[in-house]
Formats: sequence, C-alpha cells, structure tokens
Amino acid sequence: MKKSINPQAIEIQKRFFQALDYAISSDLVNGVKGFCDNHNLNRVKYTRIKNNINKTFDEQMEERTYKIIDVDALAYICNDFGISPEWLLFGRGKMLVK
Repeated sequence: MKKSINPQAIEIQKRFFQALDYAISSDLVNGVKGFCDNHNLNRVKYTRIKNNINKTFDEQMEERTYKIIDVDALAYICNDFGISPEWLLFGRGKMLVK
C-alpha cells in the first residue's frame, strides 16, 4: 500500500523548491546537486521530488511512493539562505527574512 502525502506537505515542498530556485538564481548555491552535496542529502530523491512537484495531487499519488523532503533540509534552506520558516511552513509573510 502506498502512503499518501498530505496536500499541505506538498505545498511546503513547492515553497522549498521556490526558495531553492531563488538561491540558485542568486548564485548562492550550485543547483539541487550543490545543495544536496553541501548537506549530505540524497540528490536523486530531491531531483525526483522537484520534477514531480507541479503534477496534480492525484498524478503524484499514481506515480510515486511516499517521498517527502527531510526535516533537516527545511532547516538548512532557512539557515543558509535567510528563508522565513513561517513562509516555508505556512505560506504566510514574505519568503526572505530581512
């Protein structure tokens, strides 16, 4: 049996990759690979999650098993790039902490 991913978790993952895209475009990190290498995370897992992130909830459940971003990756992205934890987790406020 496949474990489904809560729609709220999918929204957090979308914001995570929005923040990572910001960091990449700002030359703060060298892509998903660079972020994963810096923090000893599984690049293949993160690439797969990113590639599936814009699929509908039902499409995601059809095509993959339970794959979700690690909690420590959420902390790393906030700490490394000044991302607001409140924005990342709840979608409130601005992406960047001033």
